[in-house]
Amino acid sequence: MKKLLITTLLFTLPVFAGHEQASFGLNINNNDLEVEGRISLASRTSRLEYRNFFIDANFINGEDDTLTGVGFYVENSPQGHSNIEFGVGLRSIFSKNDALNKTFVAIPITVSAKARMYLRNLPKSALGIKLAYAPTPLTFSDGDSYFEYRIEADMQIIDNIDVYAGYRNIDTDYKVHDVNFNSAAYVGFKFIF
Repeated sequence: MKKLLITTLLFTLPVFAGHEQASFGLNINNNDLEVEGRISLASRTSRLEYRNFFIDANFINGEDDTLTGVGFYVENSPQGHSNIEFGVGLRSIFSKNDALNKTFVAIPITVSAKARMYLRNLPKSALGIKLAYAPTPLTFSDGDSYFEYRIEADMQIIDNIDVYAGYRNIDTDYKVHDVNFNSAAYVGFKFIF
């Protein structure tokens, strides 16, 4: 499994590298490893109206299951408040639970908010929250519903590198059994291009 994760890491880095407003991150806790990336659609086109559109992807390798997500969302700041960002979008979630021998597919609606802080004598920092929910009509295969929330704080330690810590809770409720996929704190870093 470690070889698969390292190979995935090496092959996905060029996809996200070299584009303005792109990032590639890795976070870990005692039980899970998450690899994540995001890219602005503005870096793929010269049209300015796409500057707030993003595509992101993540992969979490847990104890009994894995979770892969791909999302599309819009992120913007309210007029006159450039230090606050709100986001809305859709994600596709694919999960497999080896203990239940079941697969899970969901299309949750995602909302997020992030406040950037510029404090005297401290590096750039931010505090954010993200919620994703898919009721039964947006959940397929062996799944019944999906709910995720994350709270995260990050700090830019040097140019183009952020460290972050957070807490995530992911519920992948199957038709036969409700599963808390993950409920844990994590730490990680992001390369920002």
